[in-house]
Amino acid sequence: MRKYGDNFWYISLNDKRPSNRNIISVQMKKNYSIMELSTEADPDIIDHCKLIYLGQGFFFDLEIQKELTKHVKMICRNRR
Repeated sequence: MRKYGDNFWYISLNDKRPSNRNIISVQMKKNYSIMELSTEADPDIIDHCKLIYLGQGFFFDLEIQKELTKHVKMICRNRR
């Protein structure tokens, strides 16, 4: 699969955000946040912020949207 976007996308299961300058954007939702990072997150940041990797590229790439949908459904199911 060809990668043409350089940004890394994560979904966060808590309100914590990495405190580095790699964050490009954050979309806050009720039960989760979607983060766009310019570089891959370190394992300690992934653990601290409970990040789940969605993919690399542009936000509307099919693979990123599939992963996002899958994890949002799982989050909503667990919050009931």
